[in-house]
Amino acid sequence: MNTPVKTRIALVEDYAPHREELEALLTMEGFETHAADSGESFDDLRITGAFDIVILDLNLPGEEGLSIARRLQSTSPHTRIIMLTGRVRGADKIQGYESGADIYLTKPQRPKELLAVIRALTKRIEPTRDSTQPPAWQLCLRDCTITSPEGELIVLTQKEASLLQRMHLAPNQTLDTSALLDYFELPLTLIGKSRLAGKMSRLRHKIQPCTSGGPVLRALRQDGYQLLLGIQLS
Repeated sequence: MNTPVKTRIALVEDYAPHREELEALLTMEGFETHAADSGESFDDLRITGAFDIVILDLNLPGEEGLSIARRLQSTSPHTRIIMLTGRVRGADKIQGYESGADIYLTKPQRPKELLAVIRALTKRIEPTRDSTQPPAWQLCLRDCTITSPEGELIVLTQKEASLLQRMHLAPNQTLDTSALLDYFELPLTLIGKSRLAGKMSRLRHKIQPCTSGGPVLRALRQDGYQLLLGIQLS
């Protein structure tokens, strides 16, 4: 007999009393709950695996909730998003839904209402677990390897593995040139950009033979590089 899979929830809320109250409620209801107080700490949580549902406060320090929602919509389209906010204007709600929200709840939300919403979203999630999804590349940061959907193992350097993780988590899986130069500790000069192009080319050629012919990385005309692989962190 198969053990039911717990719904995996990320709770992103910077106000500690509210975050702790919701985390306790969700855990008590049997959900696997992980809490974060900012977009940066949420990205740290995402390294541990994908989430089924993200409960997202909009007014966060640093990166705001709408931006995080847009990133999720781009990199994890099957993740359901519940937005919690004190913003009650119709225009705010429209902006929330356009950013990827499935449900928009205004604070203070009632616990019963939140649980009802989560259970409704869980019913939408469960069929997708059993459906056939395009297989993803498996990136293992511990072993510094990436495995193709067909099972071909590619050994990476620690720097390459960490770079792929950063690109996967970035908006549209894209990093600009200045961020990449900083990552590789290269100068912001023509020589630095030339060395960066060489590093990205080596990474591309390392992975390319194990693809079905599709591109791995795209050099953007305006600035930077975009990762074109569907990656799952393991």
